[in-house]
Order: sequence, then C-alpha cells, then structure tokens
Amino acid sequence: MEEVAKHTSKSDCWVVVDGQVLDVTKFLGEHPGGELAILTFAGRDATEEFNMIHPPDVIGKYAPDARIGMIGGGGGGIDASGAPSGGGAQGGIPMEEVAKHTSKSDCWVVVSGQVLDVTKFLGEHPGGELAILTFAGRDATEEF
Repeated sequence: MEEVAKHTSKSDCWVVVDGQVLDVTKFLGEHPGGELAILTFAGRDATEEFNMIHPPDVIGKYAPDARIGMIGGGGGGIDASGAPSGGGAQGGIPMEEVAKHTSKSDCWVVVSGQVLDVTKFLGEHPGGELAILTFAGRDATEEF
C-alpha cells in the first residue's frame, strides 16, 4: 500500500479494490458518480465502500485496463519505481510491511500470496478474534 499511497491526484490516481491495484486515472472522467467519488479514495483501499454500491463485474465491464497488479504478489505487481511489473513477476506488498499490521485495530494476514486486511472481520470470525490475531502480520496459508 505504500506505493499505492503515492498516487492520489487527478493526473495519477490509483485505488485498491478486493486486492487489485487499479490505475483509474483515465476512468475518472467517465465515472457515472463523478470524479470526486473515486478521488476520495485515491491512494487507499476502497474495497468496503466500492463493494457496497457496485456489482462484482463492474471493473471488468467498464475499466478492464485499469488493473495493474495485486496487493501481495503474483500476477503482476508494482516494481520499486512504482511502475507495474510484468505479468508473471512477483510484486505487491513485502512481508516486512505486512509484519507491521499486528493489532486488533490494524490486522493483516497473508493467505495464498494475497495480503488481506482482516481488521473489520475480526469480530465476525466464527472462531473468535484470537484465531486470526495469532497470525496477524504473518503468512497464514498453511493454517487457513
């Protein structure tokens, strides 16, 4: 998310939705809800708000070229210069960054190569918060 957070303007706007890093700069003027609706979340994870009002296929349907990588690696990512890396390259958030998110108020885990912000899910987890917090800031693929 550190790299995504650098892209917060009308001329360079990235957002994250469901782990996908999207360069929505070219789409801003086409967005039916107006530019401000997207710019409000520029450089941030907009998943919760996005999913409340959009169907699952909307990105592929209206902004298929916006996807430039995934948070957490695999299938294209972002290189050190901030540019999208090639299709098969590992990219995304390094484990050093994930390891900083280990509290009840900021909890990330990695599952199958994807970084998940599970902070808002902690209280809803059927196995209780501790089941997730035990793996906060770590790769929980094997346990998952």
